[in-house]
Amino acid sequence: MIFCRILGPIEIEVDGSSVDLGGPVPRRLLTALASTGGVPVSNFALAELVWDAEPGEETVNAIRVVVHRLRTALGARGRGCLESAPGGYRLAVPAESTDHGEFVRLIEQGRKALGDGDAVGGAAGLESALALWRGTPWTELGESVHVAGIRARLNELRAVAVEELQAARLATGDTARAIAELSEAVIEVPFRERRWELLALGLYRTGRQAQALAELRRVRGMLIDELGVEPGPALQELEHRLLAHDPDLLPPQPLPRPESVPVPRETRPVISPPRTRFVGRRHESILLHDMVSESRLTTIVGPGGVGKTRLAIEYAAGKADAWLVRLADTRAPAGIAPGIAAAVGLTQIATDSPAAIARALGDRPGLLILDNCEHLLDDLSETVLILLTCCPQLRILATSRQPTGIEGEQLLALPPLAVDDEHSAAVELFLDRTRAHRVGWRPSATDLTAARAVCAALDGLPLAIELAAARTRSIGLADLAERLREHLDVLGRTPHGSISPHASLDAAIGWSIDQLPATDRAFLLRLWPFEGGFDWQAAQSVRDPSADGATFAGLAALVDRSVLTADVTSGHARYRLLETIRRYCRQLDTDPEASLAAHAAWVRHYITEQVSLMAGPRLPEAVRSLTGELPNLRAGIAHDLEHAPLQALRSTGALAYLWVSAGVVPEGARLLDAALTACPDAPDADRARASVALSLTSAHTGSPQRALAYAEDALALLYDTDPAHDVLLLEAHLRRCNALADLGNAVELRDAATAFADACARRDAPPYLQAAALWGIGIVEFQDGDHARAVATLTRAHEISARSGFTSGAGITDLLLAWCLLADPDARPGTVRDALNLLVRAVISFEQQPNFSDELAAVLAGAYGLARIGVTDTANRLYAAVAAHAERLGTDPFRYLGFAGPELVERVRRTFDMSPLSGPAPAWPEMIVLFTTSVADLPV
Repeated sequence: MIFCRILGPIEIEVDGSSVDLGGPVPRRLLTALASTGGVPVSNFALAELVWDAEPGEETVNAIRVVVHRLRTALGARGRGCLESAPGGYRLAVPAESTDHGEFVRLIEQGRKALGDGDAVGGAAGLESALALWRGTPWTELGESVHVAGIRARLNELRAVAVEELQAARLATGDTARAIAELSEAVIEVPFRERRWELLALGLYRTGRQAQALAELRRVRGMLIDELGVEPGPALQELEHRLLAHDPDLLPPQPLPRPESVPVPRETRPVISPPRTRFVGRRHESILLHDMVSESRLTTIVGPGGVGKTRLAIEYAAGKADAWLVRLADTRAPAGIAPGIAAAVGLTQIATDSPAAIARALGDRPGLLILDNCEHLLDDLSETVLILLTCCPQLRILATSRQPTGIEGEQLLALPPLAVDDEHSAAVELFLDRTRAHRVGWRPSATDLTAARAVCAALDGLPLAIELAAARTRSIGLADLAERLREHLDVLGRTPHGSISPHASLDAAIGWSIDQLPATDRAFLLRLWPFEGGFDWQAAQSVRDPSADGATFAGLAALVDRSVLTADVTSGHARYRLLETIRRYCRQLDTDPEASLAAHAAWVRHYITEQVSLMAGPRLPEAVRSLTGELPNLRAGIAHDLEHAPLQALRSTGALAYLWVSAGVVPEGARLLDAALTACPDAPDADRARASVALSLTSAHTGSPQRALAYAEDALALLYDTDPAHDVLLLEAHLRRCNALADLGNAVELRDAATAFADACARRDAPPYLQAAALWGIGIVEFQDGDHARAVATLTRAHEISARSGFTSGAGITDLLLAWCLLADPDARPGTVRDALNLLVRAVISFEQQPNFSDELAAVLAGAYGLARIGVTDTANRLYAAVAAHAERLGTDPFRYLGFAGPELVERVRRTFDMSPLSGPAPAWPEMIVLFTTSVADLPV
């Protein structure tokens, strides 16, 4: 099922999961298609809306490329909604599968309920509709006239819904919330008289007749001054009824008027910012300003030391109507109200209860900052609710490690500072604070590298970075970075006068963990071995089975308390412990070996589960899942190498195709070699599987002789008569054929390919091995000069691969077919173009079923093909990109050329101009787009 959201930045969900649409161009194109309600959009209109250009051949090709990328992103279940139409495209999504369709339906439902006298049902429908609104509809299209009319209609519907919702709330007695939102609504759109009418009615019902009349006179003056008109009949009639105290204006049970209390005395000081420079929070500062302007209760949440207090103080600094209440040292519930009373300067009230404070503040505007209130939430909620209800112009800004849970709260989750490179915000903060301790110091390139390592080890937490900077007077940056990888004890204590409520980073982390209930604390201490994050199933597997409560509830509690982070952008939560918290938990864990063993057991189970999917159509899903868990796989295998080496051997051997697909071939080879060395007496099948995997990794790193040796080792360990060895034996034959092809050993390859094909015929070989057997036969036929027969054999291999879901195998077959065409030095341009089309198809296959190593080999062949037909500059850029990525991944993209002889390898190397590029080599996505679009742009 597909769902399209346009009430704000465009979002597409397929089967409940959000789709990554890519950059601004595909997002604009999809938005343009979504704006027509399923009516086709011509290429002419798309060119104008997406690129602001006239449609030409180049633009039409670009549209095709973007549509292809979008279909790929939407996947098998969603790509069908992006349909081709005569001269353009259409987005075939029914109205009920769009948020604007649901928005219109809910508003109509709510208004009908109101018309039937059901104020509660009407309010529910209208609230649900407005909750769908995330911003300007079709925002990616800017102010385009294409959407001006339909956007205006939706904006008008929203304005009406806002007003009808407040009318429904007034009818149900929810007067305080209606007044709060109407006070903002009249500012947002001041000329809608219905809003002023409802606001005045609400104020009158809370006993504020004078303020209600004042608001009516304010709107009258505004209308006369700016438009030269009198208020409409509804406002005029309401003013007469207010003056006459019409009893029909009151709710069934009118609220009592607040008793008069002494006016508070202004004694508070203006909040001053700290004396150090505020670094790296520009975006969050803007966001906080907007949130406090829009909401009456905003809470900054985040882990200890992330800078919540600093952000709140910087926002409030210099404001005459802001009060700061520090709650870190407050323990008894009775201390909350006195702290607030003292902060706002109330000295003439008989009691310091929340109600008395609310009566004293009355309608005065102000911002109340409740700092570090996570330990008082149960008692805080009552106080906050009273203040928000009775003080309509009061706004509250809280800082906490978990949400307050109060209705209407907006959350600003404050992340650590970025540690992307030597110019990131975290490093800037570290350098700034270091200069304060080392006057005249100028960082060298080595210092900058060490500074980034320090900040990465401290998760970009500002408190930790400042404490680390204080140590640079006595510890070198490189030594500091090395020490912080494992221990936090090198950090000092917070300086005197700091706004931080904690004496050290350990104290800040301990403050969070010590407040956890025993069950949550025990759960947390089982999670520290995870590297790079985990999902809920992984967390459940390591949790003590005797623990009470559900796993989801336990994870949610840890996220709420900011000791665990959750990334939910994909639609599936991914949890992670900050490294500083991980190290603290490791030191706190009373049985760390048990925690590590539980984690390693999960890794083994996860590998077994995912590898079982790799022989079928779910291979892409399995590869992506395993690639996402690489840090955990490394940690689990490292544990098993020391404590259960046979398990490590089985895990590394089972992951043979992952090392290639994920682009970590050298690392896989090292782990396989270490596991084999650690298990000299392992069962033959386990050693053979590891040897097959080592043959594969050796081939991809450009070591065909080693690949051949490992394949022959595996064959020597396996028994042709043992059915349990069948698949493994066939894979060993495959690896031997590949190695001989890479070596260009035509004589031995002929026998090996025949043996492989015979072995497949005698067994019920899986389709992927049937296709692989045909690769060897096809190569032998090519070496014999029977090129037509070789093409037919490889085409059959492609058909088997595609039919069985072995998409990566289909890509490998296309790559072999392309080299069969490109190997002819006298190939005609049309033949070269045929090869390039095969290579584009191969790249698409490798994108769908990840295989980074072979994808590089395909782009290398594509660069050579483009050079052959004169597209020299693009070919050189692609070759430079292939060389750079091959060096990074540790793979050899030339390995596929061996079967055609050494002359082809030499010819390819001579083809390229190896003079340095004017700029950096293209990044991976840029390289793929450059190749595919260059082929698409070739003249027919």
